[in-house]
Amino acid sequence: MDRITLREAQKLSSPNPFALISTVDEKGRNNLMALSWWTYCSNNPPTVAVCLSKKGYSGCLIKATGEFALCLPNESLQEAAFRCGTCSGRDTDKAQLFGITLESASEIAPMLVSQSKVALECRSTQIVETGDHYLFVADVVAAHGDPGAKHLLAEDGYTCLAAY
Repeated sequence: MDRITLREAQKLSSPNPFALISTVDEKGRNNLMALSWWTYCSNNPPTVAVCLSKKGYSGCLIKATGEFALCLPNESLQEAAFRCGTCSGRDTDKAQLFGITLESASEIAPMLVSQSKVALECRSTQIVETGDHYLFVADVVAAHGDPGAKHLLAEDGYTCLAAY
């Protein structure tokens, strides 16, 4: 094998499960962020982890509120979900701009993406600094799903989404 960069490794190891993280600010405004750096951590207690840039708006909101929803959008949101990764939520209401329907969560303040195959309501329990990112470990306090939906995967180093 040849030595390669991490970016090249990310492209070669695609596809990755794609998600939208939903967070909320102090005024109750919802924010969406496109994400593929997430994983399940534990079944008991149910735990996930997400890795977000230290510069990003969503990480600031999770640090402030301790809550987020991890939503795996279904195939109907292929284009809109991808576009959520093209702008910042600091000054853009991505759900409104891209036509993404949100609904109330049962246990947390951030809203859920209605067109999701899976939506997990999460409360952060630990934040780990990992270079230029934070790893947020979170308990899953509620889970919702649509078994008939197809989910999205980020392909070709996050250059496109495909439904599976």
